[in-house]
Parts: sequence; C-alpha cells; structure tokens
Amino acid sequence: MAEVGDLFLETPIPQQKTVGGVLFPAVVSPKAAVELDLRQFTEAVKDRKPRLEALLRSSGVLLLRGYPVRTATDFDRAVEAFGYEELPYVGGAAPRTNVVGRVFTANESPPDQPIPFHHEMAQV
Repeated sequence: MAEVGDLFLETPIPQQKTVGGVLFPAVVSPKAAVELDLRQFTEAVKDRKPRLEALLRSSGVLLLRGYPVRTATDFDRAVEAFGYEELPYVGGAAPRTNVVGRVFTANESPPDQPIPFHHEMAQV
C-alpha cells in the first residue's frame, strides 16, 4: 500500500487563483506512481480528514484529482468516507433523480429552460 503522505499532495493547476494569499481552489492528488484502489482511498480520507478539512477551510473548496472514483457508487463511498451527516435532498424547482445514496443527477430541466443563478441549498 502507498504511504499516506503520497496520497494527498497539494497540486497546482493552471486554473488556480490566489485570493488574499490563499490558492483557490485547493487541489490534492496522489503521487503519480501511486496505485490506489477505492478502499485504500476511502481509508486514507478517514485517516487524513483533519488535513483535508484544514485545506477546505482555508480555501473554501477542495478539489480531489486522480483518485479511483469511477462510478456513482464509488463517488457515494468517497463522500461517505468524510463522515459528514447526510443532508437529504428535499426538492426544489429543479427536477433531479437519486442515482445512488447521496448522489443525484444535475438539473434535468429541458435545455431551453433558463436556470437562474442560485445557491444549491436555497430551497432547504
């Protein structure tokens, strides 16, 4: 198994901006040579949660790149690894479908319908 320190390396991307001296978004990825399966990734998230949360708090967003999350079920397991209380989707003006667990489709409105600027949790 890979060393935990090799799994969440801060990674620069061209789209990052510096805002008030803080990189936005914060980006982490595994070392290029690391072979990682979903179980190893979710266990590493649990082990390194304080560090990941610190990056999230400082930047406001944390982008995880290059991890073995390939399906909706994988994504649900990755989200679950963070251990946050589930905030159920209670509906709103946008039709969505539950795919699996905490994973929903994006807005399923017809393409000709405008989507006004909004906060995803505005309906809650």
